[in-house]
Amino acid sequence: MEQGSSTQEREWVRLRDQLRDNERIWSGFRQIEVQMIGANSFTDLLRVITQGIPDAFPGIDCVTLACVDPEYEMTRMLDTGVDAGLLPDCFVAIPRANLDTLFTRPWRTRLGPVDAAIHSLLFSNNPCAAGSVALAPLIRRGELIGILNQGSRDPKHFMPGTATDLLEHLAAVAALCIDNAINHERLKLDGLTDPLTGVSNRRFFERRLAEEIERWARQVGPLVCMLADVDFFKQVNDQHGHQVGDRVLRQIASILGQDLRGSDVLARYGGEEFVLLLPGTSAIQGATIAERLRANVELNSFVIPEGVDLDVTVSIGLACLEPGVESYGHEPAVWLFQQVDAALYEAKQTGRNRVVQALPR
Repeated sequence: MEQGSSTQEREWVRLRDQLRDNERIWSGFRQIEVQMIGANSFTDLLRVITQGIPDAFPGIDCVTLACVDPEYEMTRMLDTGVDAGLLPDCFVAIPRANLDTLFTRPWRTRLGPVDAAIHSLLFSNNPCAAGSVALAPLIRRGELIGILNQGSRDPKHFMPGTATDLLEHLAAVAALCIDNAINHERLKLDGLTDPLTGVSNRRFFERRLAEEIERWARQVGPLVCMLADVDFFKQVNDQHGHQVGDRVLRQIASILGQDLRGSDVLARYGGEEFVLLLPGTSAIQGATIAERLRANVELNSFVIPEGVDLDVTVSIGLACLEPGVESYGHEPAVWLFQQVDAALYEAKQTGRNRVVQALPR
């Protein structure tokens, strides 16, 4: 009797511990799910996935996310986020061909020891995934879009044959949140901020230009407009890739935005062109500012991933609406921008890396 009672007690303790473990696991999954749904950006979502899962579940030492990213949308979101350092270790822009070799229909979570090819592709040579891995397919609208990858130092943590229901549920929520984050970022294109550089976009500039023209018409003061174009930018993209080109544009936007007043406007006008609007600034003051900005770009160090300094310059066209002048026609905004554009064209044609000011009316 005593032996039977002892066996029953051990079984009861085992079941109790198992229930507690299951409750802890369910609680962890719910917590991660709520955090993913509440993420404000793709960068925040990646942080929840890659940091929250290892924190919630002992034995999981690292998590990465691999997604097909043909237009570099997700890569750019992370590169412009506050945690750009997450990109090399936690996010993988996986080619479609590589993804299709890892999974075939019906898509199912893969569990087991990690081989060298998967380790290099999905974990960026992270030693935390040296034992075993769980690769959960991310499926959205019937399409395989990526993989949620969990790694462990323990070769027995992710064993083939283990139930994968919770992993697949978590992957389904992650796929939904990724889709929502991308759509949210796309909506910004219809807003007033350029998603790549973080400065205002053309739409915002055109609104402010109309407002400042009204102020200028009331004889408030002069109005300077500048158009800055990155010299030989196509060569940067062709020789070093679009990701390097994007970094250059962000850095130039930062330089051009230095020391601006609250009433000034800096916007990405399109491609490699930036426009500045300086209310209450004379033509002489504007030319001084434009020359300083040009010199700041030229003197700045643009370092590409290979560690090589990249020489980058800008050409700037400038024009000014002077108060009290009535010869700008019925559409002074049109005149102003035509003059700025013509001045920029002259700067490009006469050697680049220079400021050209349109002649006063």
